Amino acid sequence: MHVLTVPALLMCAAAAGAVGWTANRLSTGAGGPLLILPWASLAALAAVAAALLVLGVRVKRHQDGARPERFDPLVAARTAAGAQAVAWAGAMLTGWHAAVAVEQLALVPVRSDQGPLWASLVHAGAGLVLVVVGWIVESFCKLPPDDPDAEEGAEYRRGRQKELPEGEGGYAREIRPRAHRRPRGRDAR
Repeated sequence: MHVLTVPALLMCAAAAGAVGWTANRLSTGAGGPLLILPWASLAALAAVAAALLVLGVRVKRHQDGARPERFDPLVAARTAAGAQAVAWAGAMLTGWHAAVAVEQLALVPVRSDQGPLWASLVHAGAGLVLVVVGWIVESFCKLPPDDPDAEEGAEYRRGRQKELPEGEGGYAREIRPRAHRRPRGRDAR
């Protein structure tokens, strides 16, 4: 799993903005609706951000030692994956609605109702909040850089006390030749 980077998120937002602007122009040019999310979607976005933040705080508390009980590392991995998904979705949401907002800004002098402009600006802001929450929660899920249980210079040991077998950390085994090989291809007749 790759770590989130600002350039990648900006490229995602720019691509979503280009697609959103084009789709919106095609829709409104054909007499269709403006392609923005309804106001009710803000509640769902807030719920996703809050749930992810709660999961991230649980992981962070465990890493800080505040909750020493047994903790499944798979929960931290899933939380990190969810954080990345939320950040990517937020970048797409921001790009799409920011592009629609730019188009709506051009219509301010000729339109009396600015509801679509405000809706697209608020949704772009909500997408930005999702990016920030995803970024923060992903940082909560990172392991500390040093492992106190690992022995220095031991690539495969990771703190284990027993000796490993020879060859590639114990994964290489002697391969026995097969007694009878079945021919393949034209020789299989």
